[in-house]
Amino acid sequence: SLQASSLIHSKGGGLAEATEQLPEFRDVSRELPRTMVALCTCGDKLTQTADLEGVETNVSGLDSVTQVDRIERICTQEGWSQLEERFNGSEANRLLIGACLPYVYTKELRELGKRTGLNPALMEVVDICTPAFPNRNSSPELVSREIRTTVAMGVGKVKGMEPTPPAAIPVNQKALVVGGGIGGMSAALAIADHGFEVNLVEKGDELGGNLRALHRTLEGEPPQELLEQTISRVEKHPNIQVYKEAQVMHSLGRAGNFLTTIEKEDGGAETLEHGVTVLATGGKEATTESYGYGQSEAILTQHQLEDKLHEGSINPEELGVVSMIQCVDSREEPRNYCSRICCSSALKNALYLKDQNPDMDIYVLYRDIMAYGFLENYYTQARQKGVIFIQYDVDDKPRVVAGNGQVSVGVTDPILGREVTIESDLLVLSTGIVPKGQDKMAEIFEVEVDQDGFFQEAEYKWRPVDFLKEGVFTCGIAHSPRSVTETIAMAEATAQRAMRILASDKLTAGAIVAEVRHSLCCLCEKCISACPYGARWRDELEEKVMVNELGCQGCGSCAAVCPNSASVLSGYRDQQMFSVIDAALQDVF
Repeated sequence: SLQASSLIHSKGGGLAEATEQLPEFRDVSRELPRTMVALCTCGDKLTQTADLEGVETNVSGLDSVTQVDRIERICTQEGWSQLEERFNGSEANRLLIGACLPYVYTKELRELGKRTGLNPALMEVVDICTPAFPNRNSSPELVSREIRTTVAMGVGKVKGMEPTPPAAIPVNQKALVVGGGIGGMSAALAIADHGFEVNLVEKGDELGGNLRALHRTLEGEPPQELLEQTISRVEKHPNIQVYKEAQVMHSLGRAGNFLTTIEKEDGGAETLEHGVTVLATGGKEATTESYGYGQSEAILTQHQLEDKLHEGSINPEELGVVSMIQCVDSREEPRNYCSRICCSSALKNALYLKDQNPDMDIYVLYRDIMAYGFLENYYTQARQKGVIFIQYDVDDKPRVVAGNGQVSVGVTDPILGREVTIESDLLVLSTGIVPKGQDKMAEIFEVEVDQDGFFQEAEYKWRPVDFLKEGVFTCGIAHSPRSVTETIAMAEATAQRAMRILASDKLTAGAIVAEVRHSLCCLCEKCISACPYGARWRDELEEKVMVNELGCQGCGSCAAVCPNSASVLSGYRDQQMFSVIDAALQDVF
């Protein structure tokens, strides 16, 4: 979809349709609440299992209810049209619908609001069909009472609604990308190809990041060719401004409007205005002192082996035996995670060595082989070419002795049930990946890192490239260890999420946001520390706690910790909730 939209843009098409103007709703703030209640009969299911006439009589007597109608199958087009017609013919300024599956009516309520001129925030749907399910074996009296209570609770809620127009702010349609590796460049290109300006900040003196250290991929693709093409596209792109040898010093703002100060190569500072931020700061190869690393030139890492093979300082034809140890300092304290690419790097180097010298003996000592997906094919190829895989246990790690230009590796073979000693010309360690600079960026942009030091996404399944802070995104190794292909895919996903904001002229707040009743606020700032989204701050000039309505997700943490009800959620005010509770308990006492 990203390539398709980019192609459309290159041919002169727009990224999206023109932004729809917010509908004008009638002002009912000075009117007394007048609620119309519409009950769906759901065919004849409710009439057979409940006393709807009794329900109507009871609901009609509720405060603020001016009209109660029964409608046949509201979920159908005919039923919905009938509902709209009856509401337009009434004097109601609130609407409560008793039907099934309330969540399916969200879109319909928005459309109904546009056609009737009533803010959808003053409309509510409650479930009155579940109590009538045949398999519940409830008496008609109990079903009727449950429906009565449900409707009464809904009436109490809509009666207390105080609709306010959603806050809307203009969007600065520029992006800031921090990090000039393949992830950052791919995200920048994806955004820039859609016509948005991008500022790309790289602290090094050249673009490319970790991709510069790769000379081969497991799939056989030339990474340096990809690198050169990507850098060329970035540096020549009219919508991308590259800042090399620059560092981010400070950032403030919210989704749609950020101000970020960078220190440039000449020592000067520049403030960049942008609407979204992408953090792609990458990672680095982990250092180690395990297995005698640093004590012998015959002990090196997978990355060093690849470099030396590329430089020609190691000749595969002169090697007789090569041993590799996986999960070095990984998947155990203090680095409990798997770097995912170590096994593929070992397979890549092992296959290359076997191609250059088929008579070479290669031993891979592993805990678990992470050859996921189609990488399993390369694992199979390695075994077919004679690479020997020996599993070891974390409580019985390989033992290494270096001397006389060789390395002796001892490991317990689980098949033989005894120790095997491998006299090796080279010992190659797979040391994994660690974060690089995430803590500093997390502090500057007010985002989270996980227990391993990588950037923490808002939700790994539903928002895998977003931070909790709206308008800030991440991609690549900065988020977690991954391959080049996976990094590019994640960068493009990040670009799509970022353009969701950039494509809008204005951003509007959600229907449920927090508010501060300043007359009750004692400035204890408990709500500020409780907000997981960083959507609250103290205005020192005004001496008030303020709410970023676009950043607020309506979770209610601030309202829960406020000692004197100064912090409230729209749609969940105290008196409104008391009315709902009273309705819920009306048949109990």
